[in-house]
Amino acid sequence: MMPLSEVELDPLYYLHNFEQLCATVYRQYQDLLQPAELEFYRRFEVAEQSARGLFVRLVSRRGELFRREQLDYPELGVLDDAIDAGAAAALLATEENPDPEALLTLLRKDELLALFGERTPIRASMRKAELVACLQESLDADELLAIWRAARETGAGLLRVEHGPVIELLQLLFFGNRRQSLTEFVLSDLGIARHVAYSLDRQERLFDCREQIDEYLLLGALGDKFYEAVEEDDSSAVSALVEPLLAPGCAPLLERRRDRLRNRVARQLERYSELPPALALYACSQRHPARERRVRIHTALQDFQTALDLCEEIKAAPWCEAEIDFVRRQLPALHKKLGQEYPALARDSFAEERLQLPAAASVERLVAEHYAERWQQVHFVENVVINGSFGLALWEQIFAPVPGAFVNPFQSAPLDMYTGEFYTARRDAIEQRLAELAQSDLRAQLLAAYDHCEGLASHWVNWRYLSREVLAAALECIPREHWLLIWRRILFDPEANRSGCPDLLALDPERGYCLIEVKGPGDQLQLNQRRWLRFFQDNEIPAQVAWVKWTDA
Repeated sequence: MMPLSEVELDPLYYLHNFEQLCATVYRQYQDLLQPAELEFYRRFEVAEQSARGLFVRLVSRRGELFRREQLDYPELGVLDDAIDAGAAAALLATEENPDPEALLTLLRKDELLALFGERTPIRASMRKAELVACLQESLDADELLAIWRAARETGAGLLRVEHGPVIELLQLLFFGNRRQSLTEFVLSDLGIARHVAYSLDRQERLFDCREQIDEYLLLGALGDKFYEAVEEDDSSAVSALVEPLLAPGCAPLLERRRDRLRNRVARQLERYSELPPALALYACSQRHPARERRVRIHTALQDFQTALDLCEEIKAAPWCEAEIDFVRRQLPALHKKLGQEYPALARDSFAEERLQLPAAASVERLVAEHYAERWQQVHFVENVVINGSFGLALWEQIFAPVPGAFVNPFQSAPLDMYTGEFYTARRDAIEQRLAELAQSDLRAQLLAAYDHCEGLASHWVNWRYLSREVLAAALECIPREHWLLIWRRILFDPEANRSGCPDLLALDPERGYCLIEVKGPGDQLQLNQRRWLRFFQDNEIPAQVAWVKWTDA
């Protein structure tokens, strides 16, 4: 890869990237776009290059209002000409009547003091947020704006970016989420992120109808309202979200998003002791921890039989690892409350070693040095080797062209990677691959995958920390059967099982290997760590806990 210092970007790289985004969206979704969205693209295409460039520069920044005197983009030529061209194309507009709060936010603290210091009780010792609050209390909107206009210098003013909702929609349709942005293009241009070249055509688009797009936008708006309500501790605003969230979705992807929000709103309602609406939302949700929360609520209400029945339902068909662990802990207690016999929960008893070592900044590194006296190699790996081996073993299956899995060129995993649909949609291909690995030279297969895929972005393979040498050594010492068991466990619940693996991997071609979880003074095993250790114990995979106590404590 070329060093970053040698990478030269076209001065208008950001414009070209945005044009690529627009062209892709309008090619794939033109039949679903509304007149205003189509009109934006028409205006943008015919606008002068400087106007298009300035527009993209501003939509890539935060907010809708910008101070004209603070803009400096030499590659666009004369700024006033770009502004005029942008206004003529209805991409930009001058703002003479800004929202007072937005205006005060744009002005620096020293400017606020200079403009309003003689007219209001604001003081230099105040923080900017305090200044803004004080000004809003002391002056009405008309007074604020009049003072600002009177003091404004020639050439100074505000620009407003038009079409904000359309731009948000275009980015949603291109990326398939509200999280990614034009920054992804830059990382790719610079070579910082390299992605798998998978197919992207109209048949692979995320949304099939306008109703799905509108529902996605609605869920985003509801999510924003929820976070605002929580921040303001407004219980009535949280309760107002219940009714729209009880309505069913119109696509599996959207239903997963709806379930996440249902769970968050329901949990907040629990905190407000609003249990009936919380139960109603949880009952609609098909995502953990909905059933666990229902059990806890019924238990708190002393409706133990309902809680027990629900636990039996979970036990028969668990959604994830956390549910299995939850039911394992709840069943004995619920049977006891109902006066029924049930085996007590067996306490975990893992292989362990108690170590007394001198205090150090990194307890994991210290313990690794300690075990290096007994093992040929000891590596601090955490989840890197197990996750990386899974990602390499099933690379082709993870990046298979499943409809709706890949919707933009900057994905490191399919959209359904952390859902139950991931395995279901690829069952035959995954089973065929695992059967192949069970019979072939597994070490050669994974090292070949490493060489072929090195550097390509993957949620599973951390190229920065997974060296070929460590992977090769691990594949030499860990039996094939153990790898296959571990990968199948990850497949059951990829989201939960990509974390919690032991810190250290001790290797010796003659002795085999051992996974070692390190716990420093006062530290305890987390639930996901316990689940992994329990799995290792049940399958006779060598693993232990190293409990460390400082010698000078």
